[in-house]
Amino acid sequence: MNAQRAVVFSDLDGTLLDHQTYSFLPATEALDLLAEQGIPLVLCSSKTRAEIELLQQDLRLSHPFISENGGALFIPRRYFPFPLKARPFAGYEVLEWGTPYRYLVETLHRVADKQGIPVRGFSDMSVEEVARECGLPLLEARLGKLREYDEPFRVLDASPAAQSRLFNALHRAGLRCTQGGRYQHVTGVTDKGLAIRTLKGLYRQAWGEVLTVGLGDSLNDLFLLQEVDVPIVVQNPSGGMTARLLRQVPVARLTEAAGPRGWNEAILQVLAGARC
Repeated sequence: MNAQRAVVFSDLDGTLLDHQTYSFLPATEALDLLAEQGIPLVLCSSKTRAEIELLQQDLRLSHPFISENGGALFIPRRYFPFPLKARPFAGYEVLEWGTPYRYLVETLHRVADKQGIPVRGFSDMSVEEVARECGLPLLEARLGKLREYDEPFRVLDASPAAQSRLFNALHRAGLRCTQGGRYQHVTGVTDKGLAIRTLKGLYRQAWGEVLTVGLGDSLNDLFLLQEVDVPIVVQNPSGGMTARLLRQVPVARLTEAAGPRGWNEAILQVLAGARC
């Protein structure tokens, strides 16, 4: 793998980050190797810009990232050696596809009320409640509520029929629903794949051909995995999610371990194979 002609796109929760502890420490060896070889690691997550910025600092990353399931792509200013048709914002050049958060929340509740299906989203929760449900420190929970393009929510009626009816009604209202690790997510008609496709084009414009690697563990990573040359499903121990994802992306590799241990395993294998 040529260090200047490869890009890794990665989901966070349950993939690079442990689902319970949010630690990336088991992936340190692979993270260090990517940094040594100059291979960009592009974080693609349902997390907010503020959450990802904090994690970028912890990981010492200065590459573009994709927030809130493809709502926006944040590219550090002057990252590419050519001008972009993007909105300047706080040191970034920003490309946005997401539907404004307030509209998402209003539409979710209007549609759910009409269907008679109770839901509870981040907009209904206090910082303390988000922290308790997600196992987060208060600071990170506060950052998680700074949402712009994606509303995480739960359907309080446990029947699969209720969820299916609600999802269909939201689709008719022009929105998209996906299943994440802890919550369902409602967004506009956008996804991680569109943002990745755009960013791949910019890397190719800058470098020529690139090899793209993608890692994810849940159905909201489907479009991510479909857009890359080397899709990798990180083992997900909950609810048959891994099998469902593999049915959608049958060419994907599967890790033996879950979370960051599986992530570490996969990246080391890809890099070792590229050196052969």
